[in-house]
Amino acid sequence: MVLGGTGFVGSAITRALLGGGHGVSVVSRGPSRRERERVEGATVVQADATDVASWAHLLDDATEVVYSVGALSPLESNLDPFVDVHQSLNPLLCLLEELRHRPHISLSFLSSGGTVYGNPRGLPVPEHHPTDPITSYGVLKLAAEKYIGMYRMLYGVEARILRVANAYGPGQPVGRGQGVIGAFIDSVLREEPVRIFGDGHTVRDYIHVDDIGRAVAGLMQAPCPPVVNIGTGVGTSLLGVHEILEEVVGRPVPIEFLQARVFDVHAVVLDVTPLRTLTGLVPLDLPTGLEQTWRYEASRRSR
Repeated sequence: MVLGGTGFVGSAITRALLGGGHGVSVVSRGPSRRERERVEGATVVQADATDVASWAHLLDDATEVVYSVGALSPLESNLDPFVDVHQSLNPLLCLLEELRHRPHISLSFLSSGGTVYGNPRGLPVPEHHPTDPITSYGVLKLAAEKYIGMYRMLYGVEARILRVANAYGPGQPVGRGQGVIGAFIDSVLREEPVRIFGDGHTVRDYIHVDDIGRAVAGLMQAPCPPVVNIGTGVGTSLLGVHEILEEVVGRPVPIEFLQARVFDVHAVVLDVTPLRTLTGLVPLDLPTGLEQTWRYEASRRSR
């Protein structure tokens, strides 16, 4: 069962599991026709993860739960942490309470490799690095991790925490202050300058959404440590992304520089050695993935 399985990342996980021959149920609040099409082959269940009464029957046929429930963006979370607590932590606690009585069901929780570490002491960042988030979003992801750890220790809930780098790929939603590559491509298609906060030297680990799906599916098949980073191990600055985008679109792309945001981590690149050892995943390189994403979005907008 994939919670949030019609979302951008959740649907990629669903497709990867379906491709591996698994039967998959997807739980979504109100999936659109397009969202249903993204997970064709899965059983789509319309339900609200914040509804405590839903959990008892939702888990009846599950052997594995992937928690990919949508949350507020880092900016939105900082502005209204109370709402984010309700949307992010409450459903997880309800789920954990159910899982403590269902020892045959394991949990894969998608956390954030871009925010829980805070400003790293060195790069790349291994899973044992201290966690000092500087945003409400990161604090809530870390709080979720700690609750999962508590339920693992006290009640034997089988769970893995997957700290995911910056996702990108076809169909990425834009307009929430999150998802740089999607936002850049959207600006180019609108014939507007791309917006960069700060001087453009902020570095991130960008991973194609389909690689996230393959990584999550692969980690279910092997003995897995409690925490695993999911990324590429390669860092690219915002100016670097801009340069690749110009090469892909074949023309100059103007930039609008804006004031740096205090909640943006300066640089984070994930150490993905355990991921590669466990799954053998060879992630798509950024130029290839960005070109694929550009072609998809440009074609979709021209219809």
